[in-house]
Amino acid sequence: MSKWNDVYFRDNLSDTGNYPTSGALSHSPDIIPYGIMPVENPNQFFIIDNWKKDVGKDLLTSYENYIYLRASNLAGKDQKGRFYLYWAKASLLLYPNFWKDQVIKTQNGQDYYEFSVTKEGKVVSGDNIQGTFIWKPEMITCDHYCLIGRIVTDDHPNPIPEVGNVESFAHFIANNINYAWRNVTVVERDVPTKSVDVDYEEGDLEADIHFLLRCTNVPVGAEVMLTCSTPGTIPALNIQRQKVTNPESQVFGIVCHVPRNWEGKLTYHYFANGVKPTKGFDIQVEPVLVNDVGHHLYKFGKSLEALGIPQEIRGIGPKTGIRLGGHKIKAY
Repeated sequence: MSKWNDVYFRDNLSDTGNYPTSGALSHSPDIIPYGIMPVENPNQFFIIDNWKKDVGKDLLTSYENYIYLRASNLAGKDQKGRFYLYWAKASLLLYPNFWKDQVIKTQNGQDYYEFSVTKEGKVVSGDNIQGTFIWKPEMITCDHYCLIGRIVTDDHPNPIPEVGNVESFAHFIANNINYAWRNVTVVERDVPTKSVDVDYEEGDLEADIHFLLRCTNVPVGAEVMLTCSTPGTIPALNIQRQKVTNPESQVFGIVCHVPRNWEGKLTYHYFANGVKPTKGFDIQVEPVLVNDVGHHLYKFGKSLEALGIPQEIRGIGPKTGIRLGGHKIKAY
């Protein structure tokens, strides 16, 4: 048995980098499906706090799911490389030709995630430029998917091999610990009653934008949520699922610093939760530019209170806001 000398995925939590690999290969803790909201600090959560735990979750149909890859560096030096992620329907033998063309992309649309890792360090996907991997799986009945992770470095370019028989496949899976597998289940849970996509383009000036979900005549007990998988805003542009408690008017929001020329697809979701919509029902997503008292646009805006911006995101000092647009769901 030999020790791997590069960046590697664990096959299980006790894996220390020895190969040929033995034991089960279908549940790597370093391929981490983690739901429909991104993790705020992936390094803190997946490496510092939970390196010795498998924190993966079921995939949800009808949503883009965030999937993280993490790895250890046994190269004896600082190392750079790329993570790749693929999917396949379940099979007893996952020959590479089953999955080599079924690439899962990152939030910024790349086929891979570029990483750098220190000597003897650990690394996880998920930054504010590339994001991490996202995938919207189709529902699969009485079956599951398999996710396949692949690591490429200059020392181990790790091309996907042509594997034509059982013996060559066995050699491949036993001696390539810069690959990993994980079986995942897709569940149909918390499916929104209605989801609407809307595009946003920032233009050539960066700005702090308040993104609002304005609910009018939405019944108590219904819920709303806003998601955006495009990286680049600080923080990530997501409003967690929120329950309506005021049936007349209620606003939920988040403040994001949006860089110049940023473009993204926002998706806002409505969950009826068995409650029928009332007369005058609508849900609107609104971007609002907020200006401090010294800004030349301050005098043209309305007070944040008048715009219904929640107290917890108004900030300190006098400010006004200018509503930049809106897109709404009406009664369906």
